[in-house]
Amino acid sequence: MKHDDEELSESQRLSMLEATVSTNRLGLMVMAVLAVIAISVGVTVAVVNIMRPDVSYVDEREFLRLKGDVEILKEAAIAYEKSINKTRTILDASNASALKALMLEQEQSYQVHLTALKQGMRDLARMIPGSRTWLEIYDEQMDTALEQSQARMKRLAEIQTSELPSMKSVPLPDLPGVKVIKAQ
Repeated sequence: MKHDDEELSESQRLSMLEATVSTNRLGLMVMAVLAVIAISVGVTVAVVNIMRPDVSYVDEREFLRLKGDVEILKEAAIAYEKSINKTRTILDASNASALKALMLEQEQSYQVHLTALKQGMRDLARMIPGSRTWLEIYDEQMDTALEQSQARMKRLAEIQTSELPSMKSVPLPDLPGVKVIKAQ
């Protein structure tokens, strides 16, 4: 090395030294910029970690329990929906049964009224001389109305309506933390 130093002139050594210094200066600047970036990232991560709350929003066991409760309630809701559909069918049938019974009672009442009216006309005809003609005409009309009423009663009696079957309630599962209100 000494030998190389002697061969180089003073200006050559100076230019080599300046080139090395400028390369070192550029390396130091790159390292300084990288250090600033690293410090900035470190400070940002530290601030975010400090500001983050240490609160867990949901306990995993509690979440799994609630998820199970939701599944149970979904099944109960499906069973309840099926029960409602059956109840609607039963109520429709019971309305038809009630209407049938009401119409049968009405026809029976109508027949009693016509029979009483017919008897009253006979009594009136006995009191008034020469009333046989109009009594026979009205008697035929009353008999026709009674026959029609009896035919309607027969048709109503033949109509099939279902009776109300026994109702079953849908039991809901007992869930912890859920208050059950009992009907009085």
